[in-house]
Amino acid sequence: MSAKKFMRKLFNTIFPVKCACCQKISEKADAEDILCQKCREIIEETAAYDCMGCKNPPHLCSCKKAEHISEISFAYFYSGEKLKRAIYKMKRANLYYINEFFAKGMYNSLKSNVRIRMEGIDLVTDAPRMKGSINFYGYNQTKALAKLISRYAGIPYRPLLVASRSHDTEQKSLSKARRGQNVKNKFAAAKSIKKTGGALKGKNILLIDDVVTTGSTLSECAKIMKNMGAGNVYALCAASVLS
Repeated sequence: MSAKKFMRKLFNTIFPVKCACCQKISEKADAEDILCQKCREIIEETAAYDCMGCKNPPHLCSCKKAEHISEISFAYFYSGEKLKRAIYKMKRANLYYINEFFAKGMYNSLKSNVRIRMEGIDLVTDAPRMKGSINFYGYNQTKALAKLISRYAGIPYRPLLVASRSHDTEQKSLSKARRGQNVKNKFAAAKSIKKTGGALKGKNILLIDDVVTTGSTLSECAKIMKNMGAGNVYALCAASVLS
């Protein structure tokens, strides 16, 4: 057993993994078991059903669109209190087993999506989180997800974008009409990318975010990367809010 696995097992023995929804302690205490069987069944029924529009499961749904984004893939529909509770914890707490649960679901969604060729993706990056939020929680969930998916897929991760200091209003507090306005000039190219002008020319990018609602954030991020010469920009999210 590797030192890393031993430390994880020891940590789980001292601090047992609980179901992210009902707080029941998982017997196996493994990343695959952050949901008890009952909660997992409820999530599969309420969040992984076939889309009412295209009649496809989440990973094959083609109804969600965003300007500048070639394709959007996601693991769940943002539906049901159980899933929402688990995603809330993923967004608010740096817990490896919750991050791995969603990252694996997202990666499986990507592998099963016939509209996205994984072998054609050059870089993985994340939609930046607001600095105030990172400072408050001490954690950046989209970056954590992006790094895990980069590892699973064997595709290099690179931070390509940063959040503006002057725009710290989170999307969740805004109406649909104001979300598009709120993200304008909210993001910029990372300094390392600006210095290596042309580094993204022709590169196909996989953009990671947690929940896609209107697609405004994804669109704004993709626009910046396309202005830097990127080719296709694909989006991969944990869940999608119904349109």
